[in-house]
Amino acid sequence: MPTTDIADSLHSLGLFVDAGITADATPTMASPSWWGADSECFDVRTDGETKSPAAVFVKSMIGHASAYVDVGQAFAAATEAGDKGVGPAVHASDPAAGVLVMENLVDTASTATLNVFDDDAKLQQLIALRKRVHEFGSITRSATVFDDVRTLTDLATANSVALPADFDWMVRMLTMAEERIVATGFDTAPCHGDGNVSNVLLPDDGRMLLLDWDVAAVMDPLQDIGVVLAEVRPFDSTARQAFEAAWGSFDQALFDRARVYGIVDCVRWGLIGAYADAARPGTLEYSKLSDWQFLRARAGLGDVHFHDRLRNL
Repeated sequence: MPTTDIADSLHSLGLFVDAGITADATPTMASPSWWGADSECFDVRTDGETKSPAAVFVKSMIGHASAYVDVGQAFAAATEAGDKGVGPAVHASDPAAGVLVMENLVDTASTATLNVFDDDAKLQQLIALRKRVHEFGSITRSATVFDDVRTLTDLATANSVALPADFDWMVRMLTMAEERIVATGFDTAPCHGDGNVSNVLLPDDGRMLLLDWDVAAVMDPLQDIGVVLAEVRPFDSTARQAFEAAWGSFDQALFDRARVYGIVDCVRWGLIGAYADAARPGTLEYSKLSDWQFLRARAGLGDVHFHDRLRNL
């Protein structure tokens, strides 16, 4: 998005009306791990007197993302997160234009990386932060990760997106898992739903904040736990203690359900990466994400213990 377009968007939201924007609204990334498929981000600063913030962080959704992201709800959840101290403060949003304007923490915060959560205290802080989302009123989309996989599969099919040769096998395995989970039943709560640690911001003042509410939904809380464990505790030997901390007690059947959710989530992100690669060809970033996530899903679904997990549900 050119600087002039950013200025127009901010002015329409009532920001920076009496002050100019510096010539280079610097493109930036919330995450250094990969080039975000859903949005472009900008570090915007003024060059004059204004009642608006001197600097803001602007997230501008990319057009194709609206095919699988409920932008209105994602922005509403981000706004509530800012109000409750769970995420950066939101100054303004325009879901129709796909523009979210947040406090600028570019100079005073860092993006979390996996090694941060090798520290059990930091992981406990993350678990406590994610539990606060259960009280959000703005998250009304009701969907399991299985629902999202179906939506994304239909989207990929409609757009002739190339999928792995063994994708039909993955779907069959996911169907068995879903049937077992549905048969056992589960409670639901509003959840963030994205376990990627690059969506965790670490301000210099010691806070921890959640970013990117694109997959937030009313879901099984074990799904939210499962996606985090898949990211920060990929092996059962270390995941058990983390699960107990997140759930409050250890139950093997519930632990196995959380682990299954984590595997299914890899299929979801594999599909998102594949679709984004077709929508924005040439970067290679999206195809790399897709290949990596499908590789992780393949390893989990093909693990000798996967069927034991399903039987234990």
